[in-house]
Amino acid sequence: MAIDQRASVRAAPSDPLSLPRHTVASTHTEGMGAPTIRGRPSSLARGEGLNDCEVSRRTGISRRTILDWRHGRAPHASRTRAAARGLCPRCESGPLDEPAYSYLLGLYLGDGWLSRDPRAYRLRIVQDLRYPNLIELAITSIKRVRDGKGTVNTSPRVGCIEVCASWQRWPCLFPQHGPGRKHHRSIGLEDWQDRIVGSYPRQLLRGLIHSDGCRTINRVRDGRYAYPRYFFTNRSTDILEIFRQACNATQIAHSTPKLDTDLDRPARGRRSA
Repeated sequence: MAIDQRASVRAAPSDPLSLPRHTVASTHTEGMGAPTIRGRPSSLARGEGLNDCEVSRRTGISRRTILDWRHGRAPHASRTRAAARGLCPRCESGPLDEPAYSYLLGLYLGDGWLSRDPRAYRLRIVQDLRYPNLIELAITSIKRVRDGKGTVNTSPRVGCIEVCASWQRWPCLFPQHGPGRKHHRSIGLEDWQDRIVGSYPRQLLRGLIHSDGCRTINRVRDGRYAYPRYFFTNRSTDILEIFRQACNATQIAHSTPKLDTDLDRPARGRRSA
């Protein structure tokens, strides 16, 4: 039986659980450690004038929890904040919008990266300012993958805009993250990513082209016949292979130009939503 740690307990002196006034008790079931008794920090701070550090040492309660109590916050407010940030789909069985993730994976592999902030990782995706619909798609895909939790920020640059969002769990969703540039290291999809991409290959292709590709109009027969043609350029041979496999999965014909695909991006190409 566990006694609510926020409650005050009064017991007769003969009772083996007898505690001083304004204290609480916590008991643990077998195998979970010895019973602990924690004094209520507010009474110690008021009655004896002790600071948070001394109260923490006497009671065994973390200094952060004592600070929350003094300011009228719940002792487990950090859990509430963690829930507000969202559960990780990989290690905490949180929800994952798989079509949105497949598209976001394409954006990340094409021209996205993770950076380390003091408390979290920041997903950064750069889009051309000339295509506001693609900027909105990037923002929407991040929100859907995060299940509406957290915030997505934008930071204008010269001729482009950076779409970014901070979260501690980004490396779980993008295990391809690592030191150095993508084309300097091996890039491969994990089994669970292969399953998602296999179910939504068109979303992956769309993300790859929207981040590191373009669309042109190919005109033949003296301009009497025209059709759209898509190009995807990336320095990583592994990412190019992921692109080819997605094309094969959707039965889209593709070819590799004779010229160096790392440098031969059509200058006047445009992206399409």
